[in-house]
Amino acid sequence: MSDVIQHKPLNQVVFEKLLREILHGKLKPGTALKQEEITKRLGVSRTPVRESIHRLEAEGLVTFIPRRGAVVSTIPLKKVQEIYDIRGRLEGFAAELAVDHLDAQNLDRLATLVREMEKLDAETQLEAILEKNKEFHDIIYSAADNATLVEMIRQLWRDIHRERSQYLLTAHGHRHSTEEHYSILKAIEAKDKTRVHELIVQHCERSKIALLDHTRTEE
Repeated sequence: MSDVIQHKPLNQVVFEKLLREILHGKLKPGTALKQEEITKRLGVSRTPVRESIHRLEAEGLVTFIPRRGAVVSTIPLKKVQEIYDIRGRLEGFAAELAVDHLDAQNLDRLATLVREMEKLDAETQLEAILEKNKEFHDIIYSAADNATLVEMIRQLWRDIHRERSQYLLTAHGHRHSTEEHYSILKAIEAKDKTRVHELIVQHCERSKIALLDHTRTEE
């Protein structure tokens, strides 16, 4: 199948194409993103490619290195582990704060998102799962009414965007993630703050362990 893009708007399509290749591991960490090569492969001009690379940089997926240009970001395993440890504590705290502020509309949306994620396939619909997963957690943490805490969590998510996607691609990652989201929702509905905190921490810890095991296996 040809890689040439035939749809518009080009800047969005090019971005999604490169994003998909990074998240699925076709463009591996450390790979140089050469604009001329990409424009030829996708059959587009330099402008949408350049814009897409800068958007990927904003997502934490691309790094600009002097004399090398844009490369797919590389994060040491130790830093990934550290980020997950911090995430568990910050997100558990945020979720605990949020319990009393999530209304019926929020809960309905959370339930809808979990059902929708459950129906998606991680291999072919990874980006959709990531978007719904992000919305699920955003709804909860935003209800904590602590903007500084929420921004800290979002920054950590940006730092390991690719790594979070890799967890969902592990053997049972997507199924386990969905089951954990159902449990989190159930605890929120019961207004069990201690249980919500505990489940969020466990969710981050299990994600970390599965991801690190998966990464080591691939090395």
